[in-house]
Amino acid sequence: MFFWDAASAKQRIIEKSAGGVVLVHIPPGSFVMGKNSEDKDYSPQHKVTISSGFWMGKYEITQKQYFDVTGINPCKGSKYGEGDNLPAYNISWYEALLFCNKLSRKNRLEPYYIIDKEKDKDNISGFDGIKWSVRVNKKANGFRLPTEAQWEYGYRAGSRTKYYWGDSNEAGQYSWHLFNSGKTTSYPDGKLRWVKNHKVRRVGSKIPNNFGLYDMNGNVSEWCFDRYNENSYSIKESADPIGYQSRYIYRVVRGGSILDSPDDFTFYKRWPLEAFEKTGLNGLRVVLPE
Repeated sequence: MFFWDAASAKQRIIEKSAGGVVLVHIPPGSFVMGKNSEDKDYSPQHKVTISSGFWMGKYEITQKQYFDVTGINPCKGSKYGEGDNLPAYNISWYEALLFCNKLSRKNRLEPYYIIDKEKDKDNISGFDGIKWSVRVNKKANGFRLPTEAQWEYGYRAGSRTKYYWGDSNEAGQYSWHLFNSGKTTSYPDGKLRWVKNHKVRRVGSKIPNNFGLYDMNGNVSEWCFDRYNENSYSIKESADPIGYQSRYIYRVVRGGSILDSPDDFTFYKRWPLEAFEKTGLNGLRVVLPE
């Protein structure tokens, strides 16, 4: 089973730039996904193999990158922060796919997503008025969202601990979260009262993981391609899983944001969100095939 050699990880990091996006090479290998815990959506734990290497965004997509491709800054006027080097957010899953396809075309790559605006019969949401049917072109070389397995594999970077940096909660060195991304107001005796006015921060301003990926926790949450189901891990796909493949309501979000507690930054934490939703802090990180 593959596990990254943390001691020499920084010497092995390979980067490239494509379409103005800096990407880090993620080697193929196997890892244990999820955590055994009764009645939890990240259980049962199961072995997963990533059979081919891939390239993963070193940083979350920034507002400038998103604007340069789409002509839109979805963060304009937001209380959470606006700026070229801040991560883009307020993005639906559908918009994330459109961004990937537009970025591919802009850089003469074949788009990965085949988007049919006829309704997806598998999407049984009572609120999603979009429900686009989305297929993938497996032969395409364009940008795409990571699968949930790719995301967790990239997050862990060979670690076997609760967080990619260890088992202790030292999240402040590695992430922007609920307790360090805003203005702190204290009691007269100096004890913490609350943190408010949370703002996203410049990408890459904390310590990366051993793959050289920044902000895998916090700042903004990151869309994955997969359909979400609380029992999807029981399927136990062992090689290159793409998640639940039946009727669904939600897509998978990973990583947490500045509105989440560091306790939620464990490698196995998952969030369900409907594809049309823009809760304010949904962003993205792109990947490319090897």
